[in-house]
Amino acid sequence: MIESYGPRERIRKKKDFTNLYKKGSCARGRFFNLICFPNGLGHSRMAAVTSKKVGNAVQRNRIRRRARELFRKNKDLLIYPLDILLIAKKDIGDATRQDLLERYRSALQAIRERR
Repeated sequence: MIESYGPRERIRKKKDFTNLYKKGSCARGRFFNLICFPNGLGHSRMAAVTSKKVGNAVQRNRIRRRARELFRKNKDLLIYPLDILLIAKKDIGDATRQDLLERYRSALQAIRERR
């Protein structure tokens, strides 16, 4: 498994975000909401969204780094190529790495069961 997060694995276009919001499956959790949708590209992509409600710029950047790390280190959980959008909640700053990992895995499992 390649643990990278290169440019081709990032969601950047507005139409991709809009497509995720409209058609994606959502798993809601304590620390974040996870929206997923099959992309048909041959590789998964991910984006993390944090609002100013979550904290200052330093905290928001740390949260996005942690979200990208979750995606990067757990690509083996993705059976087929997905677009993933992680929307952080206020409580995410208090979460440990283990908490985030467990919630991320359970959210992916819940979305996988719906498909």
